[in-house]
Amino acid sequence: MSHESCTFPARIGLVDAIVLDNGFVRVAAVPELGGKIISLIRVESGCEYLLQPSNPERAWRPPSFGDKFEDWEPCGFDECMPTVAECLYTEAPFSGSRLPDHGDVWRLPSSVEVSGDQISLTTTLRSLPLRFTKKLRLRESTVRLDYEAINTSESTVKFLWSAHPLLRVEPGTEIILPEDVKEVEVGWSKDQRLGQGGDRCTWPNALDSSRRTVEINKVVSPETGRAEKLFTSRLSQGTCGVFQRQQNESIVFRFDTNLVPYVGIWICQGGWPASQPYKQFTVALEPCLGCPDSLAESIKRDECATLEAGATMQWWLEVEVNGGAPRFSADVDTYRTPMKEARKA
Repeated sequence: MSHESCTFPARIGLVDAIVLDNGFVRVAAVPELGGKIISLIRVESGCEYLLQPSNPERAWRPPSFGDKFEDWEPCGFDECMPTVAECLYTEAPFSGSRLPDHGDVWRLPSSVEVSGDQISLTTTLRSLPLRFTKKLRLRESTVRLDYEAINTSESTVKFLWSAHPLLRVEPGTEIILPEDVKEVEVGWSKDQRLGQGGDRCTWPNALDSSRRTVEINKVVSPETGRAEKLFTSRLSQGTCGVFQRQQNESIVFRFDTNLVPYVGIWICQGGWPASQPYKQFTVALEPCLGCPDSLAESIKRDECATLEAGATMQWWLEVEVNGGAPRFSADVDTYRTPMKEARKA
């Protein structure tokens, strides 16, 4: 089996994709959709890790700038920037700028550059003066994502970035966070099952609104009608993962907590979106630069990224897929490259 990556174009639905394949893993990204990754497959098993749409031609098509994310049959792996929740920017000189639902990137085209075994996708945001680049390359069963944000203005800009991989799950799927995570913050819980926004609940077992103990780290069924968005506190260990027990497949996310300090956890079991006839059955583990989902709120809490005029910020994420239980340690030191925090461009 070849260890070298090959890159080739593909037509998926109504969009053109670029595929990376090294014989271990196959990834398809769509420049027209902000570099969205629409497929992540472990080649040996044929397991597709990303949530797929029931109608690709409806889902894989360019949205308008003001569209709601839920109106596009949410699936795949997007990047949310400069916010996740729709809000108004609160800092001068860009105060009052409307930041759209799930950010700018997923709704804007990216320029693309293919260099050897690496794909580079760059998106210029519309709501704030930021330029965002994502670079993809493969090493065996790991997808390496290197990120860069550049402030193109002469003023300070604050922003959020969140990975947004909507994963294909099944009953019994288990969510695994670092062992020192004993409680999480509630961002949103349908019918306030786990509390209101800003409340905290224990992890992995919590009391719901009926005072019953629930295993919130275990996926049950799309028939439950539940949906929650949760957040860790600042992490000391940059790993998390999902184990599909029935299929014996796992996915692990690795990151540097000095650069990416939080993880958002989206667990939807038929409880969202309220406005659409189809309901999600998915889990998303979302390493992120800040929290909660609203940039306006994260600015109040001083839990967002800040870029001075002309500065650049870089960070990275590794996504490994394997058969069997998750492997949280990996010999990847030779693969990692030093990444710089904010600096002048």
